[in-house]
Amino acid sequence: MSNQVCDRRRFLQVVAGGGVLAGAASLGVGCGAALSGTYAGGNVSSVAVGSLTALSSAPLAVGRDAQGVYAMTLICTHAGCDMATQGSVSSQGIACFCHGSQFDVNGNPIGGPAPSPLEHYQVTIDATGAISIDADVTVAESTRTPVTTG
Repeated sequence: MSNQVCDRRRFLQVVAGGGVLAGAASLGVGCGAALSGTYAGGNVSSVAVGSLTALSSAPLAVGRDAQGVYAMTLICTHAGCDMATQGSVSSQGIACFCHGSQFDVNGNPIGGPAPSPLEHYQVTIDATGAISIDADVTVAESTRTPVTTG
């Protein structure tokens, strides 16, 4: 599916919900556009080891395993659907409801038409435990930020 078709679909979804101006502004995120900027990822004390959770503020997921905290996009690599709103995210993995792609908890495709893994982003944790995700800095899928608090 092209970005033009995805853009049109996302625009119509928002307009149908009553937000014409919001629809025009929302075309970038959720239809294959790259994320940019820094996002708050909550506090490390509320991220359990073995968890993977979608953020409500952006198409991003924060996970934690024995090595530390990591973050990745929730924009499907097949057609650019936002899996935070058009999919499911859990400690079992990620599913895209648009066309059936499935990813493991590390963002690797394990089923469906998705051709490549989800991008991972740099995570920092400050002294209070606040998690920041820098979507302008991609990292290897194995990169973890160690937890020294929480």
